[in-house]
Amino acid sequence: MLDRIEPFAALDRLVLLDADGGASSLLRSADAWRSVNRSVRGRVIGFSRPQIAEDLHPEKWEMHPSGDEFLHLIEGELEVVLDRPGEGARLTLTQGEAVVVPRGVWHRLLLRQPSALMFVTPGGGTRMRPVDADA
Repeated sequence: MLDRIEPFAALDRLVLLDADGGASSLLRSADAWRSVNRSVRGRVIGFSRPQIAEDLHPEKWEMHPSGDEFLHLIEGELEVVLDRPGEGARLTLTQGEAVVVPRGVWHRLLLRQPSALMFVTPGGGTRMRPVDADA
């Protein structure tokens, strides 16, 4: 539960939604992401403004074993690269479009234009692997 009801800068914080309906506002940091990753039944809502490729860790795949991830591109252009057994897919998202990445699907985001992105990500167990591990 949020202790204080007041506006905050959405780009500076993550909001962790727990399975019981509560919400916690966390200052965006490595510690906040570790907390999210320990939250087995929760979801995190956040916003980012990637301006350069490195803002989206293009050198790493990520996968969420605890649930589907919702990505909504508010502005700009991104490419969502999916790595599924026996197939790969590249989806281009433009302003106003969204996609749901299914649970367990390895994926990464590639910046095509400076963007604004909203994400709803399952907590618990997010895994990462380097792209070059595929070679």
